[in-house]
Amino acid sequence: MEKDFHYYITYSIAKLTGYDKPDIIAYASQFVDDNNEGQFEIDGKKASFPEKIEATAGYYYPIMTQSLSPKSLDPFVQRYVYNPFHFLPGDNNVEIKGKKNPVSTTPNSKNARVLLKEALKSKNPYRIGIALHTFADTWSHQNFTGLREEWNAVYPWYKSFKSIVPNIGHAEAGHSPDVISEEWMDYRIDKKVNNKERAFEAVAEIYKAMRKESGTGPEWTDMKAHYRNIIDTVGYDKRIENVAGLLKNNNASQIPKYSEDDWIDAALSKEKEKVTMTKDFFNTDWYHFHQAAKVNFAIVIDAIKEL
Repeated sequence: MEKDFHYYITYSIAKLTGYDKPDIIAYASQFVDDNNEGQFEIDGKKASFPEKIEATAGYYYPIMTQSLSPKSLDPFVQRYVYNPFHFLPGDNNVEIKGKKNPVSTTPNSKNARVLLKEALKSKNPYRIGIALHTFADTWSHQNFTGLREEWNAVYPWYKSFKSIVPNIGHAEAGHSPDVISEEWMDYRIDKKVNNKERAFEAVAEIYKAMRKESGTGPEWTDMKAHYRNIIDTVGYDKRIENVAGLLKNNNASQIPKYSEDDWIDAALSKEKEKVTMTKDFFNTDWYHFHQAAKVNFAIVIDAIKEL
Protein backbone atom coordinates (compact mmCIF):
# COMPACT_ATOMS: atom_id res chain seq x y z
CA MET A 1 0.00 0.00 0.00
CA GLU A 2 1.00 3.61 -0.50
CA LYS A 3 0.60 6.68 1.71
CA ASP A 4 -2.96 7.30 0.50
CA PHE A 5 -3.92 4.12 2.37
CA HIS A 6 -1.36 3.85 5.18
CA TYR A 7 -1.70 7.48 6.25
CA TYR A 8 -4.83 9.16 4.89
CA ILE A 9 -7.34 6.31 4.93
CA THR A 10 -5.92 5.05 8.21
CA TYR A 11 -6.35 8.50 9.77
CA SER A 12 -9.95 8.69 8.61
CA ILE A 13 -10.84 5.30 10.10
CA ALA A 14 -9.14 6.07 13.43
CA LYS A 15 -10.91 9.43 13.59
CA LEU A 16 -14.34 8.13 12.68
CA THR A 17 -14.12 5.24 15.13
CA GLY A 18 -13.26 7.51 18.03
CA TYR A 19 -9.57 6.94 18.74
CA ASP A 20 -7.90 9.63 20.85
CA LYS A 21 -4.76 10.08 18.78
CA PRO A 22 -5.62 9.39 15.12
CA ASP A 23 -2.72 11.61 14.03
CA ILE A 24 -0.19 9.40 15.82
CA ILE A 25 -1.87 6.19 14.64
CA ALA A 26 -1.76 7.36 11.02
CA TYR A 27 1.79 8.71 11.26
CA ALA A 28 3.07 5.49 12.84
CA SER A 29 1.33 3.48 10.12
CA GLN A 30 3.05 5.41 7.33
CA PHE A 31 6.35 5.72 9.19
CA VAL A 32 6.82 1.96 9.02
CA ASP A 33 7.79 2.59 5.38
CA ASP A 34 9.87 5.69 6.09
CA ASN A 35 11.86 4.38 9.04
CA ASN A 36 14.80 3.22 6.94
CA GLU A 37 18.44 4.02 6.23
CA GLY A 38 17.33 6.81 3.88
CA GLN A 39 16.40 8.82 6.99
CA PHE A 40 20.03 9.31 7.87
CA GLU A 41 22.23 11.94 6.30
CA ILE A 42 25.25 13.21 8.21
CA ASP A 43 27.09 16.32 7.05
CA GLY A 44 25.27 16.15 3.73
CA LYS A 45 26.16 12.51 3.08
CA LYS A 46 23.92 9.45 3.21
CA ALA A 47 24.62 7.25 6.22
CA SER A 48 23.65 3.77 7.33
CA PHE A 49 20.83 3.09 9.77
CA PRO A 50 22.62 3.33 13.14
CA GLU A 51 23.12 0.11 15.04
CA LYS A 52 23.07 2.10 18.26
CA ILE A 53 22.77 5.68 19.48
CA GLU A 54 24.92 6.92 22.32
CA ALA A 55 23.01 7.67 25.51
CA THR A 56 24.02 9.13 28.87
CA ALA A 57 24.48 5.66 30.32
CA GLY A 58 25.17 3.22 27.49
CA TYR A 59 23.34 3.08 24.18
CA TYR A 60 19.86 3.05 22.67
CA TYR A 61 19.23 0.47 19.96
CA PRO A 62 16.61 1.49 17.35
CA ILE A 63 14.82 -0.99 15.10
CA MET A 64 14.59 -0.61 11.31
CA THR A 65 11.12 -1.25 9.86
CA GLN A 66 11.91 -0.78 6.16
CA SER A 67 15.02 -1.00 4.02
CA LEU A 68 16.09 0.33 0.67
CA SER A 69 18.18 -1.45 -1.95
CA PRO A 70 20.93 -2.75 -1.78
CA LYS A 71 20.26 -3.52 1.87
CA SER A 72 17.40 -5.71 0.71
CA LEU A 73 19.91 -8.33 -0.41
CA ASP A 74 20.90 -8.96 3.20
CA PRO A 75 19.09 -12.13 4.45
CA PHE A 76 18.91 -10.57 7.93
CA VAL A 77 16.90 -7.65 6.54
CA GLN A 78 14.61 -10.01 4.65
CA ARG A 79 13.85 -12.12 7.74
CA TYR A 80 13.70 -9.42 10.40
CA VAL A 81 12.48 -6.32 8.54
CA TYR A 82 10.47 -7.37 5.50
CA ASN A 83 8.69 -10.43 6.86
CA PRO A 84 7.64 -9.08 10.28
CA PHE A 85 6.51 -5.63 9.11
CA HIS A 86 5.50 -6.01 5.45
CA PHE A 87 5.20 -9.66 4.41
CA LEU A 88 3.71 -11.24 7.51
CA PRO A 89 3.72 -15.06 7.17
CA GLY A 90 0.15 -16.29 6.89
CA ASP A 91 -1.91 -19.46 7.03
CA ASN A 92 0.04 -21.63 4.56
CA ASN A 93 -3.12 -22.19 2.54
CA VAL A 94 -1.95 -20.86 -0.85
CA GLU A 95 -0.67 -23.23 -3.49
CA ILE A 96 1.45 -21.99 -6.40
CA LYS A 97 2.70 -24.42 -9.00
CA GLY A 98 1.85 -27.35 -6.78
CA LYS A 99 3.71 -26.04 -3.72
CA LYS A 100 2.91 -24.23 -0.48
CA ASN A 101 5.11 -21.83 1.45
CA PRO A 102 4.69 -21.42 5.25
CA VAL A 103 6.02 -17.83 5.20
CA SER A 104 3.88 -16.60 2.30
CA THR A 105 1.58 -13.71 3.19
CA THR A 106 -2.18 -14.31 3.24
CA PRO A 107 -4.78 -11.58 3.77
CA ASN A 108 -6.47 -11.37 7.16
CA SER A 109 -4.46 -14.32 8.44
CA LYS A 110 -4.58 -15.53 12.03
CA ASN A 111 -1.17 -14.00 12.70
CA ALA A 112 -2.32 -10.64 11.31
CA ARG A 113 -5.50 -10.65 13.39
CA VAL A 114 -3.61 -11.52 16.57
CA LEU A 115 -1.09 -8.73 15.95
CA LEU A 116 -3.83 -6.15 15.40
CA LYS A 117 -5.96 -7.36 18.29
CA GLU A 118 -3.04 -7.15 20.73
CA ALA A 119 -2.16 -3.65 19.49
CA LEU A 120 -5.75 -2.41 19.81
CA LYS A 121 -6.04 -3.85 23.32
CA SER A 122 -2.84 -2.03 24.34
CA LYS A 123 -4.39 1.38 23.55
CA ASN A 124 -0.90 2.41 22.42
CA PRO A 125 -1.36 4.55 19.28
CA TYR A 126 2.14 3.75 18.01
CA ARG A 127 1.58 0.01 18.25
CA ILE A 128 -1.84 0.38 16.65
CA GLY A 129 -0.44 2.32 13.70
CA ILE A 130 2.39 -0.14 13.12
CA ALA A 131 0.05 -3.13 13.35
CA LEU A 132 -2.40 -1.48 10.93
CA HIS A 133 0.41 -1.10 8.38
CA THR A 134 1.33 -4.77 8.62
CA PHE A 135 -2.33 -5.83 8.62
CA ALA A 136 -3.13 -3.80 5.48
CA ASP A 137 -0.05 -5.15 3.72
CA THR A 138 -1.36 -8.70 4.08
CA TRP A 139 -3.76 -7.78 1.27
CA SER A 140 -1.40 -5.92 -1.06
CA HIS A 141 1.49 -8.34 -0.44
CA GLN A 142 -0.51 -11.53 -0.44
CA ASN A 143 1.14 -14.58 -2.00
CA PHE A 144 4.63 -13.09 -1.56
CA THR A 145 7.31 -13.49 1.10
CA GLY A 146 9.93 -11.02 2.27
CA LEU A 147 12.66 -13.51 1.43
CA ARG A 148 14.74 -13.90 -1.71
CA GLU A 149 13.32 -17.06 -3.21
CA GLU A 150 11.88 -18.52 -6.41
CA TRP A 151 8.39 -18.41 -4.86
CA ASN A 152 8.31 -14.66 -5.57
CA ALA A 153 9.25 -14.95 -9.28
CA VAL A 154 6.27 -13.40 -11.06
CA TYR A 155 7.56 -13.47 -14.64
CA PRO A 156 8.74 -16.49 -16.63
CA TRP A 157 12.33 -15.88 -17.71
CA TYR A 158 11.26 -15.33 -21.33
CA LYS A 159 8.56 -12.77 -20.52
CA SER A 160 10.53 -9.72 -19.52
CA PHE A 161 13.81 -8.27 -18.35
CA LYS A 162 12.00 -7.98 -15.01
CA SER A 163 12.67 -11.68 -14.49
CA ILE A 164 16.30 -10.83 -13.67
CA VAL A 165 15.28 -8.70 -10.67
CA PRO A 166 16.13 -10.39 -7.32
CA ASN A 167 13.04 -12.32 -6.20
CA ILE A 168 12.52 -10.47 -2.92
CA GLY A 169 8.94 -9.63 -2.04
CA HIS A 170 7.09 -8.34 -5.10
CA ALA A 171 10.23 -6.85 -6.69
CA GLU A 172 9.49 -8.44 -10.07
CA ALA A 173 6.01 -6.93 -10.11
CA GLY A 174 7.49 -3.52 -9.30
CA HIS A 175 5.34 -1.06 -7.40
CA SER A 176 2.09 -2.27 -8.95
CA PRO A 177 0.81 -4.38 -6.01
CA ASP A 178 0.91 -1.29 -3.75
CA VAL A 179 -1.07 1.07 -6.01
CA ILE A 180 -4.77 0.97 -5.15
CA SER A 181 -6.03 1.85 -8.63
CA GLU A 182 -3.84 -0.59 -10.60
CA GLU A 183 -4.40 -3.99 -12.13
CA TRP A 184 -1.45 -6.26 -12.80
CA MET A 185 -0.78 -9.78 -13.99
CA ASP A 186 0.52 -12.40 -11.61
CA TYR A 187 1.87 -15.04 -13.98
CA ARG A 188 2.49 -17.48 -11.14
CA ILE A 189 -1.26 -18.02 -10.81
CA ASP A 190 -2.21 -16.86 -14.35
CA LYS A 191 -4.52 -14.22 -12.92
CA LYS A 192 -5.01 -10.50 -13.34
CA VAL A 193 -5.08 -8.87 -9.92
CA ASN A 194 -7.50 -6.05 -9.18
CA ASN A 195 -5.95 -3.99 -6.37
CA LYS A 196 -9.20 -2.11 -5.73
CA GLU A 197 -10.90 -5.26 -4.49
CA ARG A 198 -7.99 -6.11 -2.24
CA ALA A 199 -7.82 -2.60 -0.81
CA PHE A 200 -11.56 -2.48 -0.16
CA GLU A 201 -11.44 -5.77 1.72
CA ALA A 202 -8.61 -4.36 3.83
CA VAL A 203 -10.56 -1.17 4.60
CA ALA A 204 -13.62 -3.18 5.64
CA GLU A 205 -11.72 -5.44 8.03
CA ILE A 206 -9.74 -2.56 9.54
CA TYR A 207 -12.82 -0.41 10.07
CA LYS A 208 -14.81 -3.22 11.68
CA ALA A 209 -11.93 -4.26 13.95
CA MET A 210 -11.27 -0.71 15.13
CA ARG A 211 -14.94 0.07 15.71
CA LYS A 212 -15.43 -3.17 17.61
CA GLU A 213 -12.58 -2.27 19.96
CA SER A 214 -13.57 1.39 20.41
CA GLY A 215 -17.32 0.80 20.57
CA THR A 216 -18.01 4.10 18.86
CA GLY A 217 -18.46 5.65 15.43
CA PRO A 218 -20.78 4.94 12.51
CA GLU A 219 -21.54 1.31 11.64
CA TRP A 220 -19.59 -0.16 8.74
CA THR A 221 -22.84 -0.57 6.81
CA ASP A 222 -23.22 3.22 6.92
CA MET A 223 -19.66 3.85 5.74
CA LYS A 224 -19.28 1.06 3.21
CA ALA A 225 -20.44 3.05 0.17
CA HIS A 226 -18.25 6.03 1.09
CA TYR A 227 -15.10 3.93 1.30
CA ARG A 228 -16.06 2.05 -1.83
CA ASN A 229 -16.13 5.41 -3.61
CA ILE A 230 -12.71 6.36 -2.24
CA ILE A 231 -11.13 3.06 -3.23
CA ASP A 232 -12.69 3.18 -6.71
CA THR A 233 -11.40 6.70 -7.33
CA VAL A 234 -8.69 6.79 -9.99
CA GLY A 235 -5.77 9.01 -9.05
CA TYR A 236 -3.71 9.25 -5.87
CA ASP A 237 -4.43 12.96 -5.19
CA LYS A 238 -8.12 12.58 -5.92
CA ARG A 239 -8.41 9.70 -3.45
CA ILE A 240 -6.87 11.89 -0.75
CA GLU A 241 -9.34 14.68 -1.60
CA ASN A 242 -12.21 12.23 -1.20
CA VAL A 243 -10.89 11.09 2.19
CA ALA A 244 -10.81 14.72 3.32
CA GLY A 245 -14.35 15.17 2.00
CA LEU A 246 -15.56 12.15 3.97
CA LEU A 247 -14.18 13.61 7.19
CA LYS A 248 -15.67 17.02 6.48
CA ASN A 249 -19.10 15.50 5.83
CA ASN A 250 -18.87 13.70 9.18
CA ASN A 251 -17.82 16.85 11.06
CA ALA A 252 -14.37 15.38 11.77
CA SER A 253 -11.11 17.30 11.88
CA GLN A 254 -9.00 17.37 8.75
CA ILE A 255 -5.86 15.33 8.28
CA PRO A 256 -2.60 16.89 9.51
CA LYS A 257 0.19 17.29 6.98
CA TYR A 258 2.65 14.39 6.97
CA SER A 259 6.40 14.84 6.80
CA GLU A 260 8.64 11.81 7.20
CA ASP A 261 11.30 13.97 8.87
CA ASP A 262 9.23 15.43 11.73
CA TRP A 263 9.64 12.63 14.26
CA ILE A 264 13.29 11.90 13.60
CA ASP A 265 14.30 15.58 13.56
CA ALA A 266 12.76 16.06 17.00
CA ALA A 267 14.58 13.01 18.41
CA LEU A 268 18.04 13.05 16.88
CA SER A 269 20.82 15.37 15.85
CA LYS A 270 22.57 14.17 12.70
CA GLU A 271 25.81 16.06 12.51
CA LYS A 272 29.51 16.03 13.44
CA GLU A 273 29.91 12.59 11.85
CA LYS A 274 27.54 10.84 14.24
CA VAL A 275 23.93 10.57 15.33
CA THR A 276 23.16 11.81 18.82
CA MET A 277 20.06 12.18 20.98
CA THR A 278 18.28 15.44 21.56
CA LYS A 279 17.74 16.44 25.19
CA ASP A 280 14.08 15.36 25.14
CA PHE A 281 14.77 12.08 23.28
CA PHE A 282 12.85 9.76 25.61
CA ASN A 283 9.69 11.86 25.27
CA THR A 284 9.72 11.98 21.48
CA ASP A 285 7.38 10.24 19.05
CA TRP A 286 10.39 8.64 17.32
CA TYR A 287 11.46 6.94 20.55
CA HIS A 288 7.91 5.75 21.33
CA PHE A 289 7.56 4.45 17.77
CA HIS A 290 10.70 2.35 18.12
CA GLN A 291 9.63 0.98 21.47
CA ALA A 292 6.27 0.00 19.97
CA ALA A 293 7.89 -1.55 16.89
CA LYS A 294 10.02 -3.75 19.15
CA VAL A 295 6.91 -5.04 20.94
CA ASN A 296 5.12 -5.81 17.68
CA PHE A 297 8.28 -7.47 16.34
CA ALA A 298 8.48 -9.71 19.42
CA ILE A 299 4.85 -10.80 18.96
CA VAL A 300 5.50 -11.76 15.35
CA ILE A 301 8.73 -13.62 16.07
CA ASP A 302 7.02 -15.55 18.84
CA ALA A 303 4.22 -16.56 16.47
CA ILE A 304 6.32 -17.32 13.39
CA LYS A 305 8.64 -20.18 14.16
CA GLU A 306 9.76 -20.42 10.52
CA LEU A 307 11.67 -17.15 10.83
